[in-house]
Amino acid sequence: MVNSDTSLFSHIIVGAGSAGCVMAARLSEDPRRRVLLLEAGGRDDSVLIRAPLLMGEAIQSSRFNWHYETVPQPALAGRRLYWPRGKTLGGSSAINAMHYVRGAPANYDEWRDAFGCEGWGWDDVLPAFMAVEHRVKGADVLHGTGGPLWVQDIDGLNPLTEAFFTAGALFQYPRNHDFNGPTQVGFGPYQVTQRGLRRCSAGDAFLRPALARPNLTVLTGALATRVLLQGRPGGKRRAVGVEVLCDGALQTFAATGEVLLCGGAINSPQLLQLSGIGDSTWLRDAGISPELDLAGVGRNLQDHLDVIGQIRTRSSLSIGLSLRALPALAKGVADALRGRAGLFSTNPVQGGAFIRSSRAGDLPDLQLVFTPALAAPHGRERPVGHGATLHVCQLYPRSRGTIRIACADPTVPPLIDPNYGGDPWDLEVLTDGLDLVRDLLASSPFDFDRVCEVLPGPQVRTRSDLLDDVRARAETLYHPVGTCAMGRGELAVVDSRLRVRGVERLRVVDASVMPRLIGGNTNAPTIMIATRAADFMRDDA
Repeated sequence: MVNSDTSLFSHIIVGAGSAGCVMAARLSEDPRRRVLLLEAGGRDDSVLIRAPLLMGEAIQSSRFNWHYETVPQPALAGRRLYWPRGKTLGGSSAINAMHYVRGAPANYDEWRDAFGCEGWGWDDVLPAFMAVEHRVKGADVLHGTGGPLWVQDIDGLNPLTEAFFTAGALFQYPRNHDFNGPTQVGFGPYQVTQRGLRRCSAGDAFLRPALARPNLTVLTGALATRVLLQGRPGGKRRAVGVEVLCDGALQTFAATGEVLLCGGAINSPQLLQLSGIGDSTWLRDAGISPELDLAGVGRNLQDHLDVIGQIRTRSSLSIGLSLRALPALAKGVADALRGRAGLFSTNPVQGGAFIRSSRAGDLPDLQLVFTPALAAPHGRERPVGHGATLHVCQLYPRSRGTIRIACADPTVPPLIDPNYGGDPWDLEVLTDGLDLVRDLLASSPFDFDRVCEVLPGPQVRTRSDLLDDVRARAETLYHPVGTCAMGRGELAVVDSRLRVRGVERLRVVDASVMPRLIGGNTNAPTIMIATRAADFMRDDA
């Protein structure tokens, strides 16, 4: 990392996740700018991050994961849900399943038309998606090559993944080889952000090539505690720097230009609130003196709720822990040591689908994720044996939650309340999905290897049983957005150029600005948002 001998910078970026890495790379292209990138986590130099098969180990490592939890969720049997978020250079792109999904084009037109996000329709955002992409298969009208973010197909699909695709065809769903193509609908393999045998996180794609620039300073282990503001409370304010906790001591870094918050849907609203920007009642309750009453900060939280079905299989075709699997594991280790493709370079989360529930409108409202393994949620357990796991998530929840600081201490995690099932519609849609998951795993393409159903299990028989099972087992699919929403209206936090309302020289650039959750994984859209933010700053300059 490059270290600076002064505390004065032209731009300060808080958070080295997907958006922060893009911003650091783009802004430091101009040698006249002195850019500071702050990351509360550490470095990302670990085989747990590099090897696709070990994503479950990375997500469980306290070195790379904040290990957040929600407040109790009344509609989910009062459970506190585990919320992994990246705590390293590259952020959650360093521990995710690497799926490259843009969402439906209609999602972005909705941002523009329904939420007042001028310039964010599909025709506006597609060039940014394409500009940063290096599609290994080659370019076409929807895909780019030559960009820093590698996107490739998963090599060597497991026979059980192929059985999943056959099951989809049996249920009259089309095969779809490109979920980022003309349509999302159908069954097919995911595209992944890998560069050959290794993960291609935002840190790899964007930040690492920029580290040699003398005008870029990257500080890890640096927890931002507040944005420093000039001006009178209640009046026009200006961001002039950031206060940071490093090695137990507070330091102040000043910015002559803009401060950019790239902490994601949890940490960006948290930092705004710690800085006195947010709902004034919430702030006073937490012991913070309000600087700017902005009610939308921390509201509008949305996430994809997910539940799994599972079968046990008789052979060792699946990825699993067993005596029969030891030869394959030994070969995988040998391949990895020799730098060859093999088990450890294989993404285990292989197959997907976008389909409609009985309650869907024009767009598919369910996403399926297939893993040829007995996988436990979040990798928190390591089941022994062989099998297959099929996730389903509801893409367009109606429920809205909040991120709210509990106190003025920046080291205390905020209160995370996704309000899952606050609108009962969401759980009904997800129950439709679990019913379909069960049917798919029980279908004839899996007969050759299936021993029994593990989840939901034989005790779950009726629709009411399935709904209760969803309440008992549903978990996050790691896609929180919306807590610093872009657009117009009383809950809008940033304008269409991502500038915080009422504060000069302060922008939020991450998934928190999405006014509504898109239909798919959120890493690629977050990178797109940062790419456009860098363009806005270039144009404004």
